[in-house]
Amino acid sequence: MSKQSRKVVYGDELQNKLVSGVEQLYKVAETAYGPKSGNVAIEMPYGDPTVSHDGVTNVEKVFLKDPVENMAAAIIKQASKKSNKKVGDGTTGVVILSYYLYKEARKLEAGGYNRMEIARKLRETAADAVEQIDKMKKPTDSELLKYVAEISAGDEAIGDMIADVIEEIGVDGGVTIEDFAGVGIYNEIVDGFYFRKGYTNVNLTTDPSNLESRHDNVRIFITEKKLTTTTDIAPILEKIVKAGIKDLVIVGDIAEEALNVLFLNRLKGIITTTVVDAPVFDAMRSLFMEDLAIITDGKVFTPGSNSSDFDVDMLGAAGKVIVNENSTTILDGDGDSDAINSRVSELRDQLSTSESEVTIEALKNRLSRLTGKVAIIRVGGAVESEQAEVKLRVQDAICAVQAAIKDGIVPGGGVTLARIKPLAFQNAFKEPFKVLLANAGHDAPGDVLSEVLRKSEWFGVDLKSDSYEPVDLFKAGVIDPTWVIKEVVQNACSVVAQLITLKASIYHTDRDSKLD
Repeated sequence: MSKQSRKVVYGDELQNKLVSGVEQLYKVAETAYGPKSGNVAIEMPYGDPTVSHDGVTNVEKVFLKDPVENMAAAIIKQASKKSNKKVGDGTTGVVILSYYLYKEARKLEAGGYNRMEIARKLRETAADAVEQIDKMKKPTDSELLKYVAEISAGDEAIGDMIADVIEEIGVDGGVTIEDFAGVGIYNEIVDGFYFRKGYTNVNLTTDPSNLESRHDNVRIFITEKKLTTTTDIAPILEKIVKAGIKDLVIVGDIAEEALNVLFLNRLKGIITTTVVDAPVFDAMRSLFMEDLAIITDGKVFTPGSNSSDFDVDMLGAAGKVIVNENSTTILDGDGDSDAINSRVSELRDQLSTSESEVTIEALKNRLSRLTGKVAIIRVGGAVESEQAEVKLRVQDAICAVQAAIKDGIVPGGGVTLARIKPLAFQNAFKEPFKVLLANAGHDAPGDVLSEVLRKSEWFGVDLKSDSYEPVDLFKAGVIDPTWVIKEVVQNACSVVAQLITLKASIYHTDRDSKLD
């Protein structure tokens, strides 16, 4: 087997390239940071370019020709990805903060600090900052949720609509975003079964480029038994294919060997399968599977079963199933309404007599899924790039509202970070506020920040107005979800701690530098 040639980079050359990679990623993020910032034009591998104001989209498309510079950017992108996956927002802010934390970390290194000591300081700073953020937060309400959504989406009308939708379906309700052939945006609330668990393998999705699967009139195989080998999955799949089923969603634990069987059948065009794991474990896993079976009129393939015990009649069915990286939505399940209502009544009876907090919470979650409402938000656009950009902003706003409901709100506009008095890296936490003001056209953001910091903690600048005078941000509705800001801090400190400890880099000399 041939071995690829590799090169090692270290010393000043490494440090210079790391700085360059981080700075180039920062420049892309900074361009679209804040309500008065600009957009980023992105060349696509095929078709027309995309114009984007979405942070995670912008930084994800950065692919630098120099391998070491690209690795530096990729390390910072890890923080952006983690924030996006966890809370769906804060993706630009985490890159901005990471950049300035890295600058300060390098200054400490130049001043004689050991790199491992700097990494320790970063971790301690993150923990301390999160405690301070928690002290600033306030609970939210329906009116404040509109402000959260508006700030995230950058559009008042979208903000109002999303806040109303989330209030109606609840924080644990499902939201799916779909295209429609027109201009504008509207929503519809339908009955649905929603849970926070996405696909197991992106290669088995129906649309890997958009990181999702969409199935219409699909059969659903619910298996509590882990399918590990080819022997486990092949006989079951053979019966399903013989029944003429071409589209399948599997909910259950499928090991790599069994997944490979599904993928091979997908490549041959025999059957398209998306695999989703259950969102719970142990005893609650069995109850979740039973609830799903009732919703879809299916039967659970239990741990004691053999592949020969499987029958196609065990499959559930639904009019539509949508699976993305983090969640699954099942609409128009074939379940009998009487059976569903009976299960709901049973759970409500249990809830009324339960005293254990753990049991009560579990029962509430099951009731929420069984009686759930799902919002379908349909987005149109005059051109495809506009439609795609609006969909991304809608998704960000939905995640921001859900995060605000769960963990409250803090002052927005970069003020929360600026007011943190961390154990170290104090200047870095003030920079996002300055970048926001600079993007809004102010030529002395440091002076404004000094004036803001003399006021009480909820005072800052409303960037939607033309004034830079400090105002009460709570009254002005300039707020951020607490959970998002905490994720920004923790993830930025984490990746910079990784980056500052690097003393060497290894890369392939025949690396492909084509546009990803």
